[in-house]
Amino acid sequence: MISLAVCSYYTRLHFEERTYDSIYGARNFYGTLRITERAAAGAEAPIRRLVHGVILHGLQDTSTRHRQEPTTYYGPNSGVGITIKEMGQQSPQGIRVGVIGLGVGTLAAYGRKGDHYRMYEINPQVIDIAKREFTYIQDSPAEVSFALGDARLVLEREPANGFDVLVIDAFSSDSIPIHLMTREALAVYLRHLKPEGVIAFHVTNRYLNLAPVVRRIAEEAGYHAVLLEDEPADDTRGVLALSDWVLVTKNPRLLASRTVRDKSVEIEPIAGLRLWTDDFNNLFQVLK
Repeated sequence: MISLAVCSYYTRLHFEERTYDSIYGARNFYGTLRITERAAAGAEAPIRRLVHGVILHGLQDTSTRHRQEPTTYYGPNSGVGITIKEMGQQSPQGIRVGVIGLGVGTLAAYGRKGDHYRMYEINPQVIDIAKREFTYIQDSPAEVSFALGDARLVLEREPANGFDVLVIDAFSSDSIPIHLMTREALAVYLRHLKPEGVIAFHVTNRYLNLAPVVRRIAEEAGYHAVLLEDEPADDTRGVLALSDWVLVTKNPRLLASRTVRDKSVEIEPIAGLRLWTDDFNNLFQVLK
């Protein structure tokens, strides 16, 4: 079943979409992209959003005061926000972050001088829009590089990157790339991860319960998996979203940190759930 909170959230997104003005549209093999804006009364600048079909890919408050603040599923109390900040504290000289699924480049807002962010994106129009129409990337003190193509194939060709954090952010739509959530995919990610690094899977999805799938492949590889839930309560501008992130790691300091423990919830097992591989998956088993 889909929770009332999730139903309410997506209903609100659908309603709010009708209050935004479209300022840009583009279409290619991967579908239709639109940039929309809404200026609230008395606001310094409008809220700008990127929508792919009906899926929100990110938004930014374009005001000078707020434009560097991470929004939607990536807020400071989200699982990925907590992870990047905690890993940054463990390595104050700089961390390496890989991101599969660029969106509008929101995660670059966490970048510091000395950090390196490598963004993997299959759609060239998304890269162009994130660099030209949003400012998260150009404002970031971190070094930011891009890799165009299917992220798993690109990672299979690249030498080990030594990521402190690898973000897998490609599962929010109703048509998920299953090949990024299998035993073989995890093996590719782990080759690019430092021994104390962490993989953050974004599993917020209105239809599918993906956390148990991640837990199953993580435990089979000998890693811990912890689910972090965030339901922003104080969000007067409407720029934050409820989110679910599963962290896969062997890092004891991260797992023991107060911020992780405060946000973690039990991953409820699914009876009879088999390990997802490149040869097997079962979406019916994970329907909500």
